[in-house]
Order: sequence, then structure tokens, then C-alpha cells
Amino acid sequence: DKDEKVLLKTKVKQDNPVFNYLTPLTGLHPGDLNDGEQLDAVIRKVKALFGPDVVLVGQGILSDIKWLKLEEKRDFESSVDLGELFKTYNPRYGNYSYFTLSHEANTLIRSGMIAEQHDPVVDAIASIQLFKKYYNNPALLDEAKRTLLYNRPPTSWKKRINYCYEGVCMAAYLPEKCFC
Repeated sequence: DKDEKVLLKTKVKQDNPVFNYLTPLTGLHPGDLNDGEQLDAVIRKVKALFGPDVVLVGQGILSDIKWLKLEEKRDFESSVDLGELFKTYNPRYGNYSYFTLSHEANTLIRSGMIAEQHDPVVDAIASIQLFKKYYNNPALLDEAKRTLLYNRPPTSWKKRINYCYEGVCMAAYLPEKCFC
């Protein structure tokens, strides 16, 4: 929530066999989802926490809104996509640069805050901290965008393995590297 308090932490039980847990990315191992809850039950819990006055904040938040089957103005007031908030014109290439939540948090909040392995609690806290610090402060946001643009992130583990992990394509946003 806005005070960085975790309101819900659960896992979703999978109806179909998991082909690959992508452990370096998710931190999940075989068996970790066995005690998970059904997706419909989790969605009900999430919706019970929200209301028409809630602002959702996250990196690429629209995909979460979609798979959670949330409806703006009914389930929540509005949403803020941090990827769009920090989107920056890059004069070197004549286009816009988007940054990962990891790069945003590690550059603007605290180095090492977000590791390569996904932790949804850390991601949520970082998202709220970024929102509170930059959303209503245009001058600070402009400075942050310049900082993100001119401070390159470390090479991701996906790039180091050429976007293929145990036969799984990891190049969702790189058509030239995608093989799926």
C-alpha cells in the first residue's frame, strides 16, 4: 500500500504442468506452487483490497490489470505505469528509452535494491517509493530521467545467456533475438 505495507502475499497454483520455473528469474523451484491458491480465489482477495479510490502503481501495470481482470473505475480509480513515467527521449538514437524497474530502483533509490531474481514484495515496495518520490515532482522527475539515461544498467542475465534459458526464449521484447 502507500505506506509500503504488504497487504497480500500468495502463490497461484497452476492448473497445467509448469514447463520451466525459470528459477534465475522467478526464484521458484519445483514444488513451490503446490500449496498455492486457485487463481480465481486470489483475484477475489485482490479485488477485496481495492476500491474506487485506489491508484495502482507498477512497472507495466496494464498487463497485471488485464490478467487480474480488473476494471478501471469499478475496481480501482486509475493506474500509473512507471515504465511510461520514466520513459525518456534519447537524443543519441532519436527515440524513446524505457527502463526496467530494476534499473529505476537501483539507480534512483538504492544500489542493489532489486536483484536479478524477481521478488514481488521488493518490486512493490520499490514501485511505491519511486511513485512517491517522482510522480508529483516534475523537476526531480526530469533529473531522474537524465540519470537513468546516462547510467547504463549492468548486463542482464538474459543477455549473458543469449536470451535462451533451458530451451525457453527470454527475448519477448527483442524480435531479432526471439526464437519462439
